Amino acid sequence: MKKIAIIGVTGSIGSQAVDVIEKNPDLFSLTLVSSHSNADKLVEVANRHKVPIVCFSGKNPPSKDSFNYPCELITGENALVAAAENADYDVFLNAVVGIDALRPTLIAMSKGARIALSNKEMLVSAGEYVMRMKDEFKSEIVPVDSEHSAIFQCLAAGRFSDVDALIITSSGGAFRDVPLDELDNVSPERALAHPNWNMGKKITIDCATMVNKGFEVIEAKHLFRLPFEKIETVLHRESVVHSMVRFADGATIAQLSSPDMRLPIQYAFTYPERVASPVKPLKTPFSLTFEEIDLNRYPCFRILLEAGKKGGLYPAAMLAADAVLVPAYLEGAIKYSDIAKTLEIVLNEFSLKGEYGLADVLRINDEIEKYTRNVVKKL
Repeated sequence: MKKIAIIGVTGSIGSQAVDVIEKNPDLFSLTLVSSHSNADKLVEVANRHKVPIVCFSGKNPPSKDSFNYPCELITGENALVAAAENADYDVFLNAVVGIDALRPTLIAMSKGARIALSNKEMLVSAGEYVMRMKDEFKSEIVPVDSEHSAIFQCLAAGRFSDVDALIITSSGGAFRDVPLDELDNVSPERALAHPNWNMGKKITIDCATMVNKGFEVIEAKHLFRLPFEKIETVLHRESVVHSMVRFADGATIAQLSSPDMRLPIQYAFTYPERVASPVKPLKTPFSLTFEEIDLNRYPCFRILLEAGKKGGLYPAAMLAADAVLVPAYLEGAIKYSDIAKTLEIVLNEFSLKGEYGLADVLRINDEIEKYTRNVVKKL
């Protein structure tokens, strides 16, 4: 039985991971769960599974009396770090949004755990550093993002040296058919109406802007250690083909499944084995369409690709700026078009090339968030 740690257990990915575990009680047990803000749900999951170590990193943590069994409750500013150090696990699922889970995940790497990686921010902000640590610790990363999981699975079809290109698909999000002249003032409610996936608010907005796809390209560059020139993107409305790999002989291998995150989550837990899944298989016949991505419709995608190619701390800066802009948009403080406008300002305002360490990533995150908040106030 594999021991699973889930940080970010009360979010969308964390909740679906718990469902996977509950569908396979003979295969998995929960040994660590964490949340930053939803204490009630954290307590409910912990009590149901009798999780030995429970972590709450935000304000107003649950009391020890909330639990109906003996457990170690870790709270406070460095709770995630302490929990990662103290807990016993075989697989460490990073389902936390943002860079707060960077240090705990590095600890999990050092302990020899498999990293089931849903958090793209870790590789976007510090990809070179993280992959260097992965090599040093001889750690294993199995991606959970549907696109990267698909690529990971497709790569099994041939030798890595024979890969010609990775092809990442995108649904296009909620605004793929909205007239361009309406995009300036589209409401957050429309942006949250994703046509295919059921996800959290932050990632759904990032799908609408296609910031998320830019992050995924940067993540793929680091995770699979290929240059940007070998990473392609394509609009695929159906979200059936989750990504593809083209090999040197011209063969293109694709991974197809229903748009359900429980499949890549479970595969990250069971790899290289495959077991029965709660995800319904695709029913044939079905249609597949592929289109070029319109950069006029998705200026954020162009900006993110430029940041990725600049390298250094530019991707980290985009990540920090977006973390401020999305909540501002959801709260009505800025217009939809202000997201791209501000990202471009940040991209051009700072000089962030060159090598960096973990301290630099954390510093630039704070610096750019503060800068972006000031920009937002002036919009």
